[in-house]
Amino acid sequence: MPATGARPVRLRRADLPFVVLLLAAAALRALVMVAYRPMLLFSDSFGYLKHTHTLHFSVIRPAGYLIFVWPEVNLLHSQAAIGVVQDLLGLGIAVACYAFALRRGLPRWVAVLVTVPVLFDPLQLVLEHYVLSDVLFEALLAAACLVLLWSPRPTLLAVVGAGLLVAACTLSRGAGTLLLGAFVVALVCLRVSWRKAVAFLLAGLVPLAAYAVAFHAQYHRYALELAGPRFLYARLAPQVHCDQVDLPSYEVPLCPSAPVGHRWPIDWYMWHGHRAPQWHVSAPPGMSRLAMIKDFDERVLRAEPVAYAASVLRQFALGFSPSRRTHIYGSPPGRWLFQDHYWGLRRLHAHHLLPRGSNGGTSSSPRAARLLQLYRSWFWIPGPLLALLLLVSLAAAFGVGRARRSGDRVAVGLLAAATVLPLLTAVALPGFSWRYQLPQLALLPVAGALGLAALVRGAAPGRVLDPPVRVLDRLTAGLARWPMPDRVAAVAAAAQQRGRLQVLAAVVLGLLAGSVCGIAGRLSGWVASPTAAVGAAVVAVCVTVMLLVSRARAARDAAAGADLPPVAGPVPAGHR
Repeated sequence: MPATGARPVRLRRADLPFVVLLLAAAALRALVMVAYRPMLLFSDSFGYLKHTHTLHFSVIRPAGYLIFVWPEVNLLHSQAAIGVVQDLLGLGIAVACYAFALRRGLPRWVAVLVTVPVLFDPLQLVLEHYVLSDVLFEALLAAACLVLLWSPRPTLLAVVGAGLLVAACTLSRGAGTLLLGAFVVALVCLRVSWRKAVAFLLAGLVPLAAYAVAFHAQYHRYALELAGPRFLYARLAPQVHCDQVDLPSYEVPLCPSAPVGHRWPIDWYMWHGHRAPQWHVSAPPGMSRLAMIKDFDERVLRAEPVAYAASVLRQFALGFSPSRRTHIYGSPPGRWLFQDHYWGLRRLHAHHLLPRGSNGGTSSSPRAARLLQLYRSWFWIPGPLLALLLLVSLAAAFGVGRARRSGDRVAVGLLAAATVLPLLTAVALPGFSWRYQLPQLALLPVAGALGLAALVRGAAPGRVLDPPVRVLDRLTAGLARWPMPDRVAAVAAAAQQRGRLQVLAAVVLGLLAGSVCGIAGRLSGWVASPTAAVGAAVVAVCVTVMLLVSRARAARDAAAGADLPPVAGPVPAGHR
């Protein structure tokens, strides 16, 4: 039996257009494999290939991708096998998104359209042929979202599977660090039992804890990696105004002497170890170099939080540019565009991965490479279209218009959050790169299609409705059950009947959310006290307003005699 509120998914003759597109996408991937042999390599690829044999933990990035490529390199002894597996992951994402769109009641032609970006976008194709963790991260992220959202009421097995997949995301790329919080919020909005919530947290945290223990055995630090402060330093160095930061004498050499606008790019301050200050500056007695760099980062963020936030938002917006040719100093877009030749041969020789004089890294078919270069010149998913899909998703998730009665709001919100959080984390630390935009292609089309359907059709039968209102109702119902004197109970009952108790609950929840965010920001050491206070006030106001607006809409619908669909129950025949 299908899950309540969801359509069964079966292969039919109507699925023929998707099958044709899937076969065409597979043929296009075969052309990529012919054009560039054995795989495309980036500077990060050399570290993966060197450490694959020993599964050596790296201080720069988690080792999840090493585990992924270990069988291909050590058992099959083939780099090309990595490309085959990553191509299958890309096709698998498309199949899963197609099935999920059908299960959520979208028309088949819409379900076909949402798979076009992941099937045919040149960025997806080229990154599937790189020895890099981006495609694995994209596949794990999509799987975590779809497993949790597959049924409107997720089962215990689905919750545990989603937790394990979120942990795998975090271990494959550091950009997945904040994902666990987004999934916890989604579970709260789905109103799962506390047992399922605990099961999700255990499934998500136990693998991370085990990895941290193994990391401690090698580096004597409980962590997933140790490069966070170094990445942040490289991110801050090109833009910090040194005269506005109070620095101790031993940290002054970390501040670049060149004026802002005439400095090296982010990559230079991170990877040019023989010249970048963070790699050869001397730390004072009793302080490690890494601790000194972290202290420098904290001082800069306290002094210039607005400038840093503005820089992060500007680079986040670059991911929605009309053309993939947008150039960032130090991060040329040509690395992620098909070229008419294999452009990494010199790097291969420099890292002793090929014998000098060997042509093993060059393109085996210049004609095929030129065809791919022509293809990427004529077809890609425009950034403004992806931005529009994101805006539609956010509008639906926040309950604009008819979407407030839709049971797909949690699904849309989670898909959008799972896209935005890794993008923001990437531009906040290592900086903008087109390779980090890959989650857009898998998740935003599905989120945008579901969001547009919610805005147009409104209620979706048999699914969870209006999460903010449900949270308020549960809280006020819990308050009403508390033991209290008769006079106080009478006042509380009168306040609840007039709707004032819900207003008080909304204010309390807003203040609680703001306090948690402010305290967490202050204790982390990354935010100064005034900045933390302002941020806490903003969060408190936003949460309170969201809850009050949702409550007002629900009251207006009730007063107008709106016939809301039930929270659970069988789907009427007319909606199947």
